[in-house]
Amino acid sequence: MQTTSFDSIVIGGGSGGLAFAQKAAELGANVLLIEHEDLGGTCVNRGCVPKKILWSAGQLHRAMVAAETVGVFGAPAFDMAVLAQRRDDHIAGLRTGFENSLDDAGVTLVRGTAQISGRSVTVDGSTYTATNIVIATGARPAIMDIEGASLLSDSRDVLSWTTLPASIAISGGGYIGCEFAAIFRALGVHVTLIHDEKTILETFPAALADHVQTGLQNAGIHLCLDDSLSAVHKAEGGLDYTTAGGQTGTAEAIVAAVGRTPNVDNLGEISEALVLASSGAIAVNDMLATNVPGVYALGDAADRMPLTPVATADGTALAHMLHGDGATLTDLDHMATTTFVYPPAAFVGQVDEEAARSGTFRPLSDDILTRADGRDPQMFRIGLDKDGTLTGAQIVAAHAEDLIALLAALRRAGGTATDLDRIIPVHPSFAEEFTGS
Repeated sequence: MQTTSFDSIVIGGGSGGLAFAQKAAELGANVLLIEHEDLGGTCVNRGCVPKKILWSAGQLHRAMVAAETVGVFGAPAFDMAVLAQRRDDHIAGLRTGFENSLDDAGVTLVRGTAQISGRSVTVDGSTYTATNIVIATGARPAIMDIEGASLLSDSRDVLSWTTLPASIAISGGGYIGCEFAAIFRALGVHVTLIHDEKTILETFPAALADHVQTGLQNAGIHLCLDDSLSAVHKAEGGLDYTTAGGQTGTAEAIVAAVGRTPNVDNLGEISEALVLASSGAIAVNDMLATNVPGVYALGDAADRMPLTPVATADGTALAHMLHGDGATLTDLDHMATTTFVYPPAAFVGQVDEEAARSGTFRPLSDDILTRADGRDPQMFRIGLDKDGTLTGAQIVAAHAEDLIALLAALRRAGGTATDLDRIIPVHPSFAEEFTGS
């Protein structure tokens, strides 16, 4: 059997794998990328991109419905089939672009499932070797161990729907479950969110999670907290479900959003040799090296923060480490996080329980274009230490995903209350609530 050698082999063509392959090739390395599904990985095909398309549709629909209450706009009509086709066309174009970019960079692309043994990787009977092997295989939706689990939908199903169910129940109150709940409620679906904790978004700051929870309730989402989905059965026109607490209900679709499982268990012999972290992902050091010499891991397969920007940055950094002049990994303490509900909720760093600056703000549009009753005020909480240095920020507001990036940059630079006070913000704007003297 003929063996082909490369400088680096990367397994997985998601955000991290693509970033590594393209940068390594740019630095002069001979790179092989192996992908068994679609280029772009979860984010492009079954995650961030289709979700943000749906979120944007929900945002527009929600605004038009609200504006109809004061007579500014007429009743909106939403066509899921048209959106689904435009979504699929857009994603297909992205995949084609990735393949063209790899080809232009000189990266060899092989389709198939990789099996690793030592420094060799086998794909459909062909064997490849490399000095470095990079595992960037991502993660998959976790499977619930309940009666009727096969009847559940997961994020892959939801983000490929071409029709809109009239009602859904969602198991899981993390950021994915909350986003799906908010999005589908905004599109007119009856939504029940079941979560096994007393509050949603337990990885988010409590004040932020509480604000989001109130917003979901105000939107008409039924929250079933401190309970868990225990059984699902087929019913006429949908699915019946039962919770551990004895509650029952019926929905056209029931979605499992209970976390993700790293794809590290089907890599061949190496799967038994790799040391895993408590998260189930591969344990790595500050150079993304695993316990197996010459083998590295990044993205959701590695025990780092499972976010697309982290995977992309780590892929680029690893390429510089292995084929360039070296690099250091992104400091995750400065990473901002956002959940795309309405409005988005974002945070970075730490804010003490008694925030140095905090407040709520109602957008001008709520008074002019919609009925303000029942609409959720935006909020901010800014953390400052005893010396006035920015320690963190929490925002629930339109464009929070953009605002939090700027505050993260200010925090990283050692920004202070004085820096915030010296900013003359645009008027009227949300930013003027926490900037300016």
